[in-house]
Amino acid sequence: MRIRTDNPIMKKFAKWFPRTIKRFETEEDGATAVEFALIAFPFFLLVFAILETSIMFFAGQYLETAVDDTARLLRTGQLGPNSTNAQFRQELCRRITVMIECNSVATDVQVAATFGGLGNPPEPDPNTGDLPGNTFQTPGPNLIMQVSASYKWPIYTNFAAPLLHTPSGNFALLRVTSVMVTEPY
Repeated sequence: MRIRTDNPIMKKFAKWFPRTIKRFETEEDGATAVEFALIAFPFFLLVFAILETSIMFFAGQYLETAVDDTARLLRTGQLGPNSTNAQFRQELCRRITVMIECNSVATDVQVAATFGGLGNPPEPDPNTGDLPGNTFQTPGPNLIMQVSASYKWPIYTNFAAPLLHTPSGNFALLRVTSVMVTEPY
C-alpha cells in the first residue's frame, strides 16, 4: 500500500501507518467484542419479545381462569338471584389484581333462554381499539349465560405491535368468552 506523503500530516504518520494496517490484518483480539456488538441488539430484542409474548399469553390464561371462576359464581347462584354488575366486577377484580388493571377490563354478561338467543360478544372500536362499556344481565336458574371480558394488554417491543393488528397504539387485545347453562338453584 502506497501512502501519499505530500500532505504534512500524512508525512508524519507515513512511517507507522503501514505497520498499523498490517497489525489489524493479523490481530484478532477484539473480534469477539466486535461480533457481539453487531449481534447484541437483535439478540436482546428477540429475547425481550419472547419474554413479552410469554407474559402476554400467561396474562390471557390468567384472565380466562378469573372469568371462568367468577362466571361459576353466577352459574351456581352463589352471587345471589339479584346479583349486580358491581358484585360481579368486584369478584372478578379480586381474582385479577396481580397482573391486570381491573378498571381497564370491559365485561359483558348476556342471558338467554336458548343458545340462539345470545348475541355476539361486544367488539372493540375498529379505529381506536377502545372497548365498550360494561353490560350486565342478571342470570336466573336454567338459563344460558355468556360472560365476556376484554383487556388491552400493553406491548413494549414496538416491532411486534403491527403483527397483532391493533388499530392504534401498542397493545394486544385479550378476549375471553365463556358460555354455560346456569344451575337450577
